[in-house]
Amino acid sequence: MAAPQDNAVIKQIEATHGPDDSQFSIKSLLSVIQDIIILSKPDNKRDDIQDISNKGIGSFDDKLVLKINNISWEILGNCSGGEQTNKTIFDVFNALSSFFWSGKAVLALAAFAVNYGEFWLLEQLRTTDPVAQSLALLEQLPSETVTFRNMADKLITNILDLLKYISSYEDLRSNNYVEPNTLKDMTIQIHTYNYWIIRSIVACQSQLTSLKTYGYTSSSTESSDITDLVEKLYQFGLSMRNQLDSCREQADEKRIEAVKQNLKKLFDISGKDNVTILKALISDKEDKPLYDGTSGERVKIDTLKRKTVLLYLSELKHSTLELSVLIDMYQQSGPKPEDYEIVWLPMVERSSLLKPEKKKTFTDIKNSMPWLTFHDVSLLDTAVVKYIKSEWQFSRRSMIKVVDGQGRLLVDHDAMHMILIWGNLAKPFSGKAEQTLWEKENWRVELLLNKIVPSAIQWAGKGKLICLYGGEDLEWIQKFKTTILAISRVANLPLMTLFMGASNMSNEIVNKYNAVISANEVNCTIVSYTEMMQFWARIESIWHSRVQSGMLPESDEIIREVFKMRSFDCSRRGWAIISDGSEEMAKGMGDAMLKCLSEYSMWMGNIEKKGFVAAIKDYISSFGTSDLRNTFSVTTTKLGELPHKMVCFECRREMKMSIRFTCCGD
Repeated sequence: MAAPQDNAVIKQIEATHGPDDSQFSIKSLLSVIQDIIILSKPDNKRDDIQDISNKGIGSFDDKLVLKINNISWEILGNCSGGEQTNKTIFDVFNALSSFFWSGKAVLALAAFAVNYGEFWLLEQLRTTDPVAQSLALLEQLPSETVTFRNMADKLITNILDLLKYISSYEDLRSNNYVEPNTLKDMTIQIHTYNYWIIRSIVACQSQLTSLKTYGYTSSSTESSDITDLVEKLYQFGLSMRNQLDSCREQADEKRIEAVKQNLKKLFDISGKDNVTILKALISDKEDKPLYDGTSGERVKIDTLKRKTVLLYLSELKHSTLELSVLIDMYQQSGPKPEDYEIVWLPMVERSSLLKPEKKKTFTDIKNSMPWLTFHDVSLLDTAVVKYIKSEWQFSRRSMIKVVDGQGRLLVDHDAMHMILIWGNLAKPFSGKAEQTLWEKENWRVELLLNKIVPSAIQWAGKGKLICLYGGEDLEWIQKFKTTILAISRVANLPLMTLFMGASNMSNEIVNKYNAVISANEVNCTIVSYTEMMQFWARIESIWHSRVQSGMLPESDEIIREVFKMRSFDCSRRGWAIISDGSEEMAKGMGDAMLKCLSEYSMWMGNIEKKGFVAAIKDYISSFGTSDLRNTFSVTTTKLGELPHKMVCFECRREMKMSIRFTCCGD
C-alpha cells in the first residue's frame, strides 16, 4: 500500500503527462537494454554469449535516441541523490511528457543503461585496451564496486521483469475480449509502477554517480532504500504477472465462447457454401493456409469449394492402421480424388506444437500424409480445438467428421468406422450411405476379412472352407491346427486356416506364434501382425458403425456377433470360426471346438447331409453350456451408447454388466 505522500507525488506526476503522440516498440528497446546489461557483466565473455542479437538497433527514430541521450547526460548524469531525488524524478517525467505511459519507464531505463553500460565497459577494457590501461594508472577501481554491482543487478532484473509485464499489457490493449474496466484499472496501476521504476533508477544512478565521482557509494541509508526498492519492484512484478494471467485467461475464455457460437451459427445457416465454414475451422488469416502432401505446395481453402471434405481429427500419436487404410482409400482414385478431400486437423494445443520436438513430429506426420493440413502449426486455433472436443465429443480416439459441399455437418456421425470397413464404397460418407451399406450386409467372412486378406475372400467366394482361429494358449493353438488339418485331409476338404491371434498381441509375439504354426506346413497362409490388428480394429469398427446407424444390441444379430468375438478375445483361451463362405458359421471357444474335432467320428456321418459347417455347429450345440464364464468388453461409441441388456450366447441367461477403466497411455 502506497503511503499518502507517495499518492500525492503520483498525482503530481500524472499532471506532467501530455498528449500520447510519441510511440515506439517497447519490446525492441527492452531487448537492447537487456543486451547492454548482460554484456556489461564482468564474468561474461562476448564469444560465449549466443543470444545477444541487439534487436532494434538502427530501427529507432533519431528523436527517440536524442531523447534517451538527453535524459542520460543532462538529467541522470548530474544525479546526486539526497534532497535532489524528487527534483530529478520530476525532471525525467517532464522530459517524457509526450510519451505513452507504458513507454516512459522503458525510456528512463534506456537512459540509465547508457551510463551504466559505459561505466562497466571501461572497467572491462582495463585489462586489454591500452587507453583504458593508462587510465587505470590514474583511476583505481573503487573497492565498493562489487557490492554496488550485486545490488544494481538485482534492482535492474526486477525493473526489466516489471517492464516486460507492462509490455504484455500493451499487447492486451488490442485484444477485443479484454474487459475495458480491467484495462482501466491496470492503466492506473502502471502510473504507480512508472513512478517507482523511475525512482529506483534515480536512486541507482545516484549511487553510480557517487562511485564514479568519489570512489564510494552514497550513505548506508540510500543503500538500504535500494534494498527496499528491490523487494517492492519484485512484489509489483508478481502482482502484475498474476493480473495478466487472469486477464488472458478470462479473455481467452470469452474468445473461445465467441468462436464456438460463431461456428454453431455458421453450421445452423449452412446450406449454400462450405468455404465459409472451412475458413472458420481452419484459418481466414492467410490466403493459402493449407499444405498439400501430394504436391508439396500451399493451397487455398477456396479449392475445396463444393467438395465433400473429410476432417481427419487425431492427436499427434495416432493409429498407424487407420492412417494406412485412409491412405490406401485416398490413393485408389489416382493422384487425387475428384469428389472429396481429406484435411487433417491435429487435436493438440497450439502451444504444445510450438515445442521443437512436437513441431518436428507434426512436420513428419504432415509429410507422410498425401492430403491437406496446416502449412504452419501457428495457424491452429486453440478455440477450434476446444470447440471440436466439446461439441463433437472428440477424446483421444481418431475420428472423421464430414462437411458436405454445402457446408452441412453430418451431426453425430463419425465416418472413420465406415471408411475402415468399406473404404471408397462408403462415399459420400454420410449416415444415409452407412445405413444403405448395412442393409446389404450380414455376418459373414467377407465382412470380417474384406480388404485385409484378399486371398481368403477369393477362397470363400468359391465355397471353400475358411477357418479363423486365435487366442494366446499356444498349446491349444498347435493341437487345434494339427487336428483340423488332419480332418480336412481325411475328408478331402479344401481348407484355409488363418491364425488371428488376439487384439493385445505385440508384433514380436505374433511372429513367434506364426513361426510355430507354420513349421512343417505346406502352403500355410500366414496373417501378418498388421493384418491381424486390422482384423480386430474392424471388429470394433463394426460395433461403432452399427450402433451409430441406430442398431441396438438387444435386437441386432451383427452386434451380438461382435460381442461374441470380443468374448473370445477377452477369454485369452483358444477360439475358432469355420465358414464355407455362406452366412452360416460354426463358432466356439477353444475347449468345445477341440472336443468337437477330436470326436470327428461321432458326427462325420452328418457331413454329406448337412454340410461340414452345419455338422460341426450341431455337434457343438449338443455340449450344453460351458462351466467357464463368458465375458467381453466394448468401448463406448461417440454417442455414448452401451447395451442396456445382453444375453450370454451360450447359456442364454442375462449377463451382468460391470465397468472397467483402462489407461490409454501415451
